[in-house]
Amino acid sequence: MELLGSAYLYTLATLAMTFAGFCAIVIVLRQTTGHDISGFHLVLTRLYLESGLFSAAFCMLPPLLALCGLTETAVWRISSAIIATVFLCFGATYPMRRAAIMAGPVPCARWMPIVSVSMLVVVALVSNAAGFPHRPTIGPIAVAATWTLGCGATVFVLALNAVWTDTAETETDR
Repeated sequence: MELLGSAYLYTLATLAMTFAGFCAIVIVLRQTTGHDISGFHLVLTRLYLESGLFSAAFCMLPPLLALCGLTETAVWRISSAIIATVFLCFGATYPMRRAAIMAGPVPCARWMPIVSVSMLVVVALVSNAAGFPHRPTIGPIAVAATWTLGCGATVFVLALNAVWTDTAETETDR
């Protein structure tokens, strides 16, 4: 069964994997300059790769479930529930995972807008999983996958200068 909107999901998955690969190349190029990878750079690298891989996984989950013979409604509900769970677990554990790599608190000015919009996405996903107030559709899943990739791409662009600077300069500016 071909799911409605699957072409968008496949295209976004391709874009997400391309983004993750490009970011990996940028990080390798930084290492060739002879600079050490600081905790801050490691946090950035993980964010880039996680956003690309999560986005691709979110895109590929509905077609995978459809291949398993689930109905379209079940595909959207189960995908929404799984993606909402991933969003919540990632958000809840991010400050601890960041603290294990680098000192200092999560910058609230950057973290709160991401958390706020992510919570709206989670509400839409939970609503989609519950089938309330509308029947389940691809919309919240596509938004979640797009938001995930968009966050990674935005962090990449905003931190592009930090990739090429030394640790001392980077961590005092953040």
